[in-house]
Amino acid sequence: QEACEARGCTWCSTDVPNAPWCFFPEDSPYGYARSGDTEKTDKGWRVTLKKRQSLSLFGNDISPVVLEVEFQTKDRLRFRLYDPNKQRFEVPLKINGPGVTAEEANYEVE
Repeated sequence: QEACEARGCTWCSTDVPNAPWCFFPEDSPYGYARSGDTEKTDKGWRVTLKKRQSLSLFGNDISPVVLEVEFQTKDRLRFRLYDPNKQRFEVPLKINGPGVTAEEANYEVE
């Protein structure tokens, strides 16, 4: 706990299996924040994320980044993060689902 809090992180012990006890707070200078509104798509939603500050944990950060969420089946969610300004190779794998709405899914996304 001491090492966690010394890094400026939040410590929160929990009984939830596999949940992290040490994590960056919401107002941390690291990471990304939503830029603009969430856009509804045919299969889910899309949101643009921008880097919070110039601090970097790993280097070569991309900003902005687009997050697309697709509700594929009642038990399967697909999410995709990509650079909207630079194309990259993507494995040409088509995984089609019947498409469901968030209300029909057996999971929740916030």
